[in-house]
Amino acid sequence: MNPNNLLFLVIILAVCLTQVAADIYAPSLPAIADSLSAPIHLVQWSMAIYMLGVALSQLIYGPLSEGIGRKGPILIGLGIMIIGSGMCLLANNIDLLIAGRFVQGCGAGACAALWRSIFRDVFSGEELAKYGSYLVVFVMFIVPAAPALGGYLQEYFGWRASFVFMCFYTVIALLSILYGFKETSTHHHPERLKLSYVTSTFYQLLKSPIFMGVTLCTFLSYGAFFSWFTAGPVLLIDRAGLTPVEFGWITLLGGGSAYALAGWLNGKWVTRLGMSNMMRIGFSIMFVSGIMMLLGKLIFGVTATVIVAPILLFYFGSTFIWPNAFAIAFTPFGKIAGYAGALYGFMQTGSRIDPRDERRVMCIYGNPEVSDRELILETVNIVDKSSIQSHSEWQAFGDDYFKCTRSNPEECPYG
Repeated sequence: MNPNNLLFLVIILAVCLTQVAADIYAPSLPAIADSLSAPIHLVQWSMAIYMLGVALSQLIYGPLSEGIGRKGPILIGLGIMIIGSGMCLLANNIDLLIAGRFVQGCGAGACAALWRSIFRDVFSGEELAKYGSYLVVFVMFIVPAAPALGGYLQEYFGWRASFVFMCFYTVIALLSILYGFKETSTHHHPERLKLSYVTSTFYQLLKSPIFMGVTLCTFLSYGAFFSWFTAGPVLLIDRAGLTPVEFGWITLLGGGSAYALAGWLNGKWVTRLGMSNMMRIGFSIMFVSGIMMLLGKLIFGVTATVIVAPILLFYFGSTFIWPNAFAIAFTPFGKIAGYAGALYGFMQTGSRIDPRDERRVMCIYGNPEVSDRELILETVNIVDKSSIQSHSEWQAFGDDYFKCTRSNPEECPYG
């Protein structure tokens, strides 16, 4: 096989792994809440804690790859990810599931941080944006398949089957990297692991208006994307009445088609219109999709059509953002691509972490004395909040809220 083709396949495998692990069990969120007798908010938080592990670990894998190369850190990360997937598979309570997801995320951060660095080792400039768009075409037929596969696994085998799949997928990825990947970095050196070099290099990236500007664009668009994937399964399955399989197919066929079409168009147009103009087109489309969803909700309420149609348009527009922002950010920093990949990935995946999630959970199920009680109003409508004072009363309210919204949401007095 042509070395570049083999490298392209390895990159696809690495790109998909982090995202598939994040989303494959999305159709199972309500079932996990029932199985582990856990509040849906905590189950949703398992998605955010995974991304926290991904985000933080990238700041370690990136510099490490500048010192010892790309291959070693990826293999270490995949090993950690297998351990985390196993913890999730064997979890018998929500605490162990959350811990396993954090470990899983810490392993997945290797692929998230370094696939861009590997891509930059080989390509640059508009060629990087062009091949990045073609990569999106391949990947975005695979990544949306994760919820579809997860829907079938949930329907026929239960939620643990998703983590069985991730164990096997990660083992295959580890063996592929071990035997099929040749080192692409030509600049790594142990001297680059010195603290002074690490801090000065990150500072160089942080003070670059080009790098930080386009990274902020990715931060905002990716954060909106993850907001959908956290709330979407609950809205469409619990509120709109879709099955997990139907949710998966909507993501696969609708989202995959939107991603693929936009990726193909970006690859064709980027050399003529330029990367910056393609990003402007993408943000305009995303803005229109947000207005569509807002107006649809105000006019028709929460229905599958009101939710899905704008989301597919959002998928289409966001695909003009990610490959072009990536190319613009990385082109000037080929000799420190590991550091660039770590910081870029940290900010991108960090956008998927809402610090209010933990505080919402603490408000309802934890200790209100150490949390912001006002945040509970973002989740539920309480007529007389002042009547709930003690820790036990807040926990009792949380249990009542959970049972009410899960069993009979139409008549539940909470919003």
